[in-house]
Parts: sequence; C-alpha cells; structure tokens
Amino acid sequence: MEQETITRILFALPFYAVVLYGGYHRHKAHQQNDRFARMKNEGPVTFLLLRIFGGILWVNCLLFPLAPGLFASVRMELPSAATWTGYALALLSLPMGYSVFRSLGRNITDTVQTRAEHELVTHGIYRFIRHPLYTTGFLLFFGLGLFAGLLPVLLLSLFVLGTLYIRTFTEERFLVAQFGDRYREYSERTGKFLPKLNHL
Repeated sequence: MEQETITRILFALPFYAVVLYGGYHRHKAHQQNDRFARMKNEGPVTFLLLRIFGGILWVNCLLFPLAPGLFASVRMELPSAATWTGYALALLSLPMGYSVFRSLGRNITDTVQTRAEHELVTHGIYRFIRHPLYTTGFLLFFGLGLFAGLLPVLLLSLFVLGTLYIRTFTEERFLVAQFGDRYREYSERTGKFLPKLNHL
C-alpha cells in the first residue's frame, strides 16, 4: 500500500470517528428545540468568523482523505517526529472528546447561550477544564494538520482557537448569569483550556 494511501486512511479514521460520534450527541441535544439568538449573543464578528473559517477548516478535513490532490500546493514536508507527534495529538483528542460528550449529554450547544434546562457540568473532563471541547477540537485539527503537513489546516486551527478564546468571555458571562457563585467557584479551580497544575 502506498504511503499516501496510508496517510489518507490514518487521517480519516480519527476525523470521521469524531464526526460520527459528535454528530450523534449533538443531534440528541438539538432535539430539545431550544431557541438561540446566536449572532446577537456571540456578536456578529465572532459569529461570522467562527462559522466561515470553522466551516472552511471542516471542509478541508472532510476533503483531504477523498481528494488529496487538491492540497498538493499547500502541503509541507515535515520531519517524521513532527508528523507522528501530530497524529498522537489527534489520537489524544478521541478519549477527551468521548469524555466531553459523555459529560455534557443534553447540555451541549453550538453557541454561548445555555439551554433552558442547562445543568452545570463539573464531572468527567470538566472537573479540570472549563472548555475542553475547544481543547479537544484544536488537538484533533492541529494534530491532523501536522500529520498530513496541511498548512491551511494548521493556520485555520490556530485562528479558530484564538476566536474561540475571545468567545469564551461572552460564554462565561452567560454561565455566571445562570449559575452565579457556583460557576465563579468552579472557575477558580479549573483552567480554561488546560488544567490548573495546582488542582490536578
């Protein structure tokens, strides 16, 4: 089997696993039919940046295993240590993603607004990190970008993470408004994207 075929298969396995597993849980959560004012609550700039560049990032990863020739001009030759480090990061995102979706359950949303019957989740991976879904997504996309040497995926991963970081300030205002001191106390002992070392 050619090296390029192996790369495409290894790229597709974690990515499509996340698409299927995450899509299943999002579909279940969306059956609650909560109404969200996404653009108003997130702000139009953040809303549009995330939907446009996040969408381009997803499309790149969807297309690469199917049509790698489209990416010939934007691929980099990286040392094997970098490529396999990238793949390790992508694989690390799988158990993290499993814990995220198992912990969140019906609370998951695609915006800053909480659901009508939202619960404050502090178990599983949320015991250590307040926004592990963003960390998980970054590890998956950036890791796969390194593995395949896809410059657009690497750059878009960094840009989307930066935009999500900005969005977390709005998101946490909604959570404080709903949960008050419970969320403030939870914030003090957890990290935003990574665990606080003194609380491990």
